[in-house]
Amino acid sequence: MFKLQRAPEHPVLSPEEAPPWARGAVFNPAAVLDGQGKLHLFFRAVAPGYTPWPEKRGYRDYVSRIGHATSDDGVQFSPDPTPVLEPDAKDDRFGVEDPRVSKLETEDGPLWLMTYTALSKPAFSGQGDRVALALGRDLLRFEKVGVVIPETNDKDAVVFPSLIRGQVVLLHRIPPSIQLARLPSLEALIHPDPDFWRRHTRAHEQHTVLKPRFEWEAAKIGAGPPPIPTKEGWLLLYHGVDRARVYRAGAALLALEDPSRVLARLPYPILAPEVEYECSGDIPSVVFPTGAVCKDGRLWVYYGAADKRIARAVASLEDLLAALREDGVRE
Repeated sequence: MFKLQRAPEHPVLSPEEAPPWARGAVFNPAAVLDGQGKLHLFFRAVAPGYTPWPEKRGYRDYVSRIGHATSDDGVQFSPDPTPVLEPDAKDDRFGVEDPRVSKLETEDGPLWLMTYTALSKPAFSGQGDRVALALGRDLLRFEKVGVVIPETNDKDAVVFPSLIRGQVVLLHRIPPSIQLARLPSLEALIHPDPDFWRRHTRAHEQHTVLKPRFEWEAAKIGAGPPPIPTKEGWLLLYHGVDRARVYRAGAALLALEDPSRVLARLPYPILAPEVEYECSGDIPSVVFPTGAVCKDGRLWVYYGAADKRIARAVASLEDLLAALREDGVRE
């Protein structure tokens, strides 16, 4: 049975090592390797001072920002002193959360796309969650586009890092399943047509790629990092939540030319909360993969641990593909 291996270091970034505006919690990072081999994390952060709700799950006065940190070795990170994105608009005044970052090649050169969740209502309310987008020509500055999937409670959106048959393709999550959307151009993503998204969301069952299937993901699932192209298909890491609200990581393989077709899916999780920093935190028993890079045949997965810290797990990419070949089930 394939498992991601926790890296020998303790969490790679904790709130104690963060700037003052991030000393409540740092978690759920996007991960990018640049052309010089430097690793960039774009992480969700919460300032200290939030307090638990007395009668329900979650916290009040809980507003997230998105920060940036860099590393030469993928282990020791240096956070920037100020956030990359802040909640400063009507659609995100209660937080900007859970970034994922993809690169698309355009006529004007590389363009970095950051998808994130914009909150127009307080965190943990279960309402006002929208998929939003920010753009950057480099990894140091991002500008908000704003909400790109309007009128729908939605999150966990990731953009595939290349056009597929000339289309921009993204995964998103209307609970409890993962859906796939195809847009005719980057312009259609940046400036969304409400009619397109109304039709898409009304028929979201037709666009569903993965549904909860196993006990460890019975409550809901959601995409993790942007899919990784491999010789055998798009490698999708995702999270699954069971009925006891334990979060685990899973893996699936999607067809390169038609990612709505699932080639294989592991019936078991590849990472589950087991150690103290994954089992104890602001939300206990959570591993939430949102960033992954490949280097020298190794897969480095960065994940949120108990909504408090950022940790890293590693594996051979070939070993994971072999597990999908040997143990994977088809949809």
